[in-house]
Order: sequence, then C-alpha cells, then structure tokens
Amino acid sequence: MPETKAEARKRAKKLGFPQSSVVKSEDDGYFIAPHGITMAGAKKAYADCRASGGSKEKCAKIAWDIQNKAKK
Repeated sequence: MPETKAEARKRAKKLGFPQSSVVKSEDDGYFIAPHGITMAGAKKAYADCRASGGSKEKCAKIAWDIQNKAKK
C-alpha cells in the first residue's frame, strides 16, 4: 500500500533502509525499494509495480532483473 513521503521515510529509517530507497511511483505513492537495489530505474520500476498491485516478491524480482541486465 502506498505511503506518504514522510511515512515512507520514517519507516525506512526504522527498518534500516537508506533514505535513497524511498521512491515515488507514477501514482504519487511512495514505496521502499528492497536492499541492494541501487539503480534509479530499478527502484522506479519496483515502485510502479507495487502501485499497480504487484506483490513485494514479484516487484522485487522485476527490479533485480532490470538492475542485473543493466550491469551486463
């Protein structure tokens, strides 16, 4: 479920995520990208996937695929 920016930043800090992991989706909701996702495009894909109703697991796999393909 999307959060406000302040809520997402507070939860990220509490859970030990860097603030750069808080990402805005196209639908104006904020999500926390998984640990290890460092590319902006992969973080954005994760947030957009979650905003459209995707599960955390499915969206994380998509983000990892994008990040790993970009490194090759």
